[in-house]
Amino acid sequence: MLEKGAKCNVFDFFLGHTFFMTTRKHGARKKIVKSLVYHRTCRVCKWWKRNRPGLRVREHKCVQNHSGSARAIEAAAGVQGVKELKQLGTPIEIMEGDGDSTTIARVKNELGLTLVKRFDRNHIVKNVTKSLFNLSKEKDIKLSRSIIMHLQKCLKYTFAKNQGDPKAMEDNLKGLIPHQFGDHSLCNGKFCGYVRNPQNTYQHRSLPYKTKLTDANGLRQKLQNIFDPLIAKSSTMSDLGSSQQCEHANKEVALRAPKSHHYGSSVALDYRVMATAAFVNEGRNYLPQVLKVGNKF
Repeated sequence: MLEKGAKCNVFDFFLGHTFFMTTRKHGARKKIVKSLVYHRTCRVCKWWKRNRPGLRVREHKCVQNHSGSARAIEAAAGVQGVKELKQLGTPIEIMEGDGDSTTIARVKNELGLTLVKRFDRNHIVKNVTKSLFNLSKEKDIKLSRSIIMHLQKCLKYTFAKNQGDPKAMEDNLKGLIPHQFGDHSLCNGKFCGYVRNPQNTYQHRSLPYKTKLTDANGLRQKLQNIFDPLIAKSSTMSDLGSSQQCEHANKEVALRAPKSHHYGSSVALDYRVMATAAFVNEGRNYLPQVLKVGNKF
């Protein structure tokens, strides 16, 4: 059974692509098992309608395969990819991604399949950091960038050290914010130096002036409100995925199809996405292999 990590990278409002990748446990690195490209426009159709209005468009290989919104491309690609992989005998059990559940809902409604949702740790950390920066903009709230980076580091540490242990994850998340204010009643010795040695004066080495935060203007409660949703989902937080390899694949596509050039109205984009898949799976060795096969014809 394959687990899937899919990411749709939409360059603009006219195109998008999706990669389906295995998890690392299926090999030394993640492999692309399927790639999908969606086009909202076709260059030949646009030219014919602009220069030959009223006439029937000549026969050609039309690349337009999506007529909905750009936002719907990811969900449409997810449904199509899951369906085709199942037909090929490689059903998907787990889907890794951000908090958006549109794709899973459509797969369940249209295909009758129930997939397990695995959250991506990078998206979770990014969303929490964004909420912290938004909080820092509020009037009378003193929350500097250094404090935000410290909380981000603590959250990453919590995720890294408690994977596979829901109870430890819940306890660590509950004690994270009180710990910053000098309240160690919910801390444990796994991450808190005060609990390990309460007789010594404890210093918060990463906080400004190496001292605890002060609860001015309700800062502690506002920080706690940001982390409470994570505590409520601690069981899912203990089994997080990573879309880093998929982000790398999307970056490689951007190198072969830069935003300054529009390839989305022709099959050129498909070739560049497939070349990216070959590079991710085989490395640069795919180039001489393609040339070798091409010389035979």
